Amino acid sequence: MTHMSRTQVASELREQIVSGIHVGRLRGGERLPAVRTLAQDFGVNDRVVMAAIRELADEGFVELKQRSGAYIVPPHPASGASLPHLGAWLVSMLAQARSRGLAPQAVSEFVRRSTETRRLRAACIECNKDQIALLCNELDHELGYITDATPLDTLSVSDPPLGVRRADLLVTTAFHADRVRRVAKALGKPWIAVALRHDVMRDVGRHLHQGPVYYIATDLRFERKLRRMLDAVGPVTNLRVLIIGRDDLAAIPREAPTFVMPSALDVVKRRFRGSRGPGFPIHPARHLSDESAKELLAFLVRANMTALAAG
Repeated sequence: MTHMSRTQVASELREQIVSGIHVGRLRGGERLPAVRTLAQDFGVNDRVVMAAIRELADEGFVELKQRSGAYIVPPHPASGASLPHLGAWLVSMLAQARSRGLAPQAVSEFVRRSTETRRLRAACIECNKDQIALLCNELDHELGYITDATPLDTLSVSDPPLGVRRADLLVTTAFHADRVRRVAKALGKPWIAVALRHDVMRDVGRHLHQGPVYYIATDLRFERKLRRMLDAVGPVTNLRVLIIGRDDLAAIPREAPTFVMPSALDVVKRRFRGSRGPGFPIHPARHLSDESAKELLAFLVRANMTALAAG
């Protein structure tokens, strides 16, 4: 057994439900796996899982039915996307702000000033176009950074690319942390190595154990990198990477789990206009782990707080 807490298990289950509804793998009214099955998946005892499920029930993510189990609560009908727990979360957040002397009516302006007073630039550094696009997409659309796509082979201390020269922060993955660390130190710039979401990686691993899993990408180098990344979670013999312009996307079996990289998404949508796309498309709502997102947000807020303090 591992030492995951009830809160950690609840957090992972919550992410699985949100991302599953977002990509269409889960539907409102669907029953969660049995407590014993979830306990085996997480490597914890049944009591921890049951406590986590009760926590999700209190938040409105699931409904507990006596002698039947836990069922996913459908998305809020007004928005089609927001889960019912958001109202309770908002009340809790506003109450915490009030206890710190910030009136509810002032919260939105405080958040805006703490994230938008100074727009930060991030150089997204990776060895292939697909992962660069993934980093840029998430930092730009989810976290509010201005991003510069920076291929790893352009990284140099003596002649850094424009994106690195003007960056407030260098962002990469663990694979290239040593190289980016050396460059960041030489240039006097902060840097962060981000990680992917654990639940998405575990989901991929589960699919790999069941049969072929397809990825659609744009860069040949991504295939080699992906095999290294997934080697620890499932049999990479079941991994199929299709490159746009090289492979026939229509050859993907209709029900095969298919992950479309953000760099390939527009091409796939245009090619399969009016249909759901090749295979059974899976588009995680977010790719970066909560820990990495928190680190990036902390850097963003600190820089804006410093700007506010300086007037």
